[in-house]
Amino acid sequence: MHNDTEMSKIETKIIDFIQKHILILGFSAVAVIAFMLRVAFFDIMSGDWQFFLYRWIEELDKYGGLKGIGHEIGEYNVPYMLFLNIVAKTPFNDLYEVKAFSVLFDYICALAVVRIAFDKKELISPRSLIVYTIVLISPVSFLDSAYWAQCDVIYTAVALISLYCLIKERYLGAMIAFGFAIALKLQAIFFLPVLLIYYFATKKMSIRYVLAVPAVYLVSILPAIIAGRGFMDTLKIYAKQTKLYTSLTMNCPNIYYILNGNAEMFRKMGMLLAIVILGIAACYFIYHKIESPEAYILLAFWCSTVCIYFLPGMHERYSYMACIFGIVYAVVNRKGFWIALGINLVTLLSWLPYLFSITPIKFEYLSIINFILLIILSVKLFTVKNDLPETVLQ
Repeated sequence: MHNDTEMSKIETKIIDFIQKHILILGFSAVAVIAFMLRVAFFDIMSGDWQFFLYRWIEELDKYGGLKGIGHEIGEYNVPYMLFLNIVAKTPFNDLYEVKAFSVLFDYICALAVVRIAFDKKELISPRSLIVYTIVLISPVSFLDSAYWAQCDVIYTAVALISLYCLIKERYLGAMIAFGFAIALKLQAIFFLPVLLIYYFATKKMSIRYVLAVPAVYLVSILPAIIAGRGFMDTLKIYAKQTKLYTSLTMNCPNIYYILNGNAEMFRKMGMLLAIVILGIAACYFIYHKIESPEAYILLAFWCSTVCIYFLPGMHERYSYMACIFGIVYAVVNRKGFWIALGINLVTLLSWLPYLFSITPIKFEYLSIINFILLIILSVKLFTVKNDLPETVLQ
């Protein structure tokens, strides 16, 4: 007699298929849901879009072909302005195109984090799925790209690729990636101390690989030069950027909400202080000849946090890199989870006033919280050794 409780052959095949491919299905589901989450914000026009990006696209559209990037339009370097020039010439929705490009790098960023944190055997695993999900559904992630229409994820994703190549001892790839990252946005320089310290501390990387950085940078600015912009004028784009904003902080909860005074004096003090602090870390790593991959992931997190806390003229968005590096560190060392979570929460709270006109916590308090988190992170950095316990990196 037929038993109604027995599964049909079709049911069995479907369940077998799901069980066999559950992780792939999980990754796919997260990718779709994360995309739908971002699409929900695609019609939002942030202040940055209305007052900067949209106007730059309109200006670029006045010129045929690539001629627009031959003029001094916008504040960004050539690669991103070239992208905006392409957007200006396409028949699609400009806002959607700009956001979709950044969203694409959200996924690249998530995959890069997974690749750094897990070896090949665990790339498709429950743990890697959790990490992939955390990166994609992090509010810092989708608000920056899909709501704000900003590009912080792009240079951060490329910096992550550089970090991956570095810890895997693929030095040419690390330098090419960093050259591209620095060509995209000046804030990629937060990762430069990691490369320099690694070079001196490990003695594994030849100086000749460093030549790839200026080579990639020069290639990246060629389109503007071909379009008619002067070579020296193109080279000075970043120098001009540093003079655009004179405020000590642009809603970034750092030391300048605790200390305030003569802007010019504090600007010089802040830059010198950041250099000294980074130099102390360099001395520690070089003296102890630190080589472990986990130590350099921690260093990347620490350096980006130090830079946003002490360098003058920081925007709140510039904490993005520290947030992502923090997630990477929390994955390879679970004891760093609360620090990474704290940096992400403080960053999110510092974005709310600009994006939503909400100020849950005063910036003075946020800057103190950031300082405490940085102190805890510094203790971890200056006690790191080569004889670390095994992590998922190994």
